[in-house]
Amino acid sequence: MTRLHVAVLVALVRLVASLSVATLLVAPASAAEPDSVGSLTVEWAMNRDAQGYPTLQGYINNLYDVPVDNVTIRIDGVDEAGQTLSSEVMLIEGPVPGDGRTYFEVLAPDGATSYRVTVDSFESGAGASASPSEGAERR
Repeated sequence: MTRLHVAVLVALVRLVASLSVATLLVAPASAAEPDSVGSLTVEWAMNRDAQGYPTLQGYINNLYDVPVDNVTIRIDGVDEAGQTLSSEVMLIEGPVPGDGRTYFEVLAPDGATSYRVTVDSFESGAGASASPSEGAERR
C-alpha cells in the first residue's frame, strides 16, 4: 500500500467516525419530538357528574419525552346509526409532561348514544403544533 492509499484510508475512517458521532447526537432529539400520528393517546370513560350531566373523564397520554401544551380534544356525539350528531373542541388545562399524562373531565354533548374522542391539536415543547387524527369510540 502506498502512502497515498494509507492517507485516503485514514481520511475515510475519520469521516465515517465523525458522521457516526453526528448521527448519534442528532437522532435522539428528532426521535423524541411528538409528531401528528400516535404522539398522544386518549383514555376515557363516560360518567355522570353530581347533577346527573354526562361527563367524559380520562387522561391524555404523551408517548414522547417532550412535554406538550395547549392540547385540544374533539368530542363527537354519535347516534345509534353511527352518524355524528355534534362535534365540540375543548382545551385541556395544563401541560402534558413528556412520557406522562394529564387528567381531564369535561361535559359530554347531550343526546348521543356514544362518543368519539380524539386529540384535535397540540403544541410541542419546541412550539410546533400538530393535529393527530386517531381516536376511540365508546358507548
